[in-house]
Amino acid sequence: MNYSEIAEKLKQIACVVCVDLSDSDKYGTITLEAANKPYLASVNKLEEEFVAGREYTYYINRDPNFEKNCLKCVTTGKALHQYVNAELYNAWIDIYFHPLTSDDDKKGYILFSYEMNQRAESEKLLDISGSTAAYVLKTCIKLREAEDFQLAMDSIIIDIRLLCDASGCCILLTDFEERKCSVLCIDHDASFNPGNSEVIFKPEFFDIVETWRDLMAGSNCYIISDEKDFKEVEKKNEKWAKSLRNSKIKNIVLYPLRSNGILLGYLWATNFNPEKTDFIKEVLELNSFILSAEIANHNMFKKLEEMSVKDMLTGVLNRNAMNERISGLTQGKNKIRNSYGIIIVDVNGLKVVNDKEGHIAGDYYIKGVAETLKEVFSEYEVYRAGGDEFFIFLMDCEKDKFDGLIDKLRKESCNEDTVRFAIGYCYDEGPKYNIKKALHFADGQMYKDKAEYYKNNPILDRRSR
Repeated sequence: MNYSEIAEKLKQIACVVCVDLSDSDKYGTITLEAANKPYLASVNKLEEEFVAGREYTYYINRDPNFEKNCLKCVTTGKALHQYVNAELYNAWIDIYFHPLTSDDDKKGYILFSYEMNQRAESEKLLDISGSTAAYVLKTCIKLREAEDFQLAMDSIIIDIRLLCDASGCCILLTDFEERKCSVLCIDHDASFNPGNSEVIFKPEFFDIVETWRDLMAGSNCYIISDEKDFKEVEKKNEKWAKSLRNSKIKNIVLYPLRSNGILLGYLWATNFNPEKTDFIKEVLELNSFILSAEIANHNMFKKLEEMSVKDMLTGVLNRNAMNERISGLTQGKNKIRNSYGIIIVDVNGLKVVNDKEGHIAGDYYIKGVAETLKEVFSEYEVYRAGGDEFFIFLMDCEKDKFDGLIDKLRKESCNEDTVRFAIGYCYDEGPKYNIKKALHFADGQMYKDKAEYYKNNPILDRRSR
């Protein structure tokens, strides 16, 4: 059969793939027997003379999903279609596998073709079975109806585990800037062994997570379904393979969660029902697309919410957050039932730093004060009240502990090698005062402390100059 003619007659990207079936227990080498110009251009080989019989890995990175789909196509004699989000190309790919007749029963041939688009096409995403649509619709309804994002995700991960007949299911969020990951939601059956699986909760697990991109090689998912797959993983990532075996995981399906080209995390199911693999892939492909968008929106909302209450220079809470806190206390929204303490800190010598070294140096000076306050009052609320003024609120703080923290702060304020600041405070047992009176008292103390500092250091007093 003239396979070159078949490939060349297609206008879209196409090639003819050959699967070696000489070994009845497993498939052998997968090669390309023909390729049209659009295909060769897509893999940057248009300038080369095409040589039939080369392994497909000469043209693209090894892709276990591609191999399994090729084998399935030739052994079942049925066409396959997938619509996937491929990270390697930063595009959605519409893929077709068509079985071809073969004159050699030891070889199977496939017409492989695809189209790429930068954005997902809703019509193609909806080309799914009724069962898949029902599961995906259930996910969408839960996301829309739930007022609590975390509760919705906890419920959805249970649904996914039960759908997959899996022993465990998890959504792991990743932060490549901070080099850390965190579990968003997880569900498991009684066979789950936390002693073996606790590695996913440790900081060093990020080292394993970081390797998944290379394992996927731009594919939309990664599946370990048998011993052959495990041995392949051991060659590339022995540590991950070992942790899977130690956790008695026999198989795993892993989907990346991406939004606008950013990797947000991964969705996986372990010890799933292999007989449902195709159905699981179809559901998780679409579910991961929907969940990625939802997680991205949630992260953006959290970031905006954080920005509204956080001081961008120092990282402590900002004046807006402080006003909201004080307003809640004065208006009775947040009642103070036990003792509390407040501290006002004002930076000394900032004007001299600004005048001599510039405002960038002044900003670093303010950040130094903030770092000191965050370290001393790590258990309590630290606010930047203004340019060089900070406010610390200590709820449910015992008197001895409060006095100890004040002593520690005093020592820090006298450290001429780092930062210098004036301190005013008020401790209220009972409470006897309202918050405004306590603030007024602490503010008066702070100005007395500042006046004393400049009295002893007149060369630094440029407040009115």
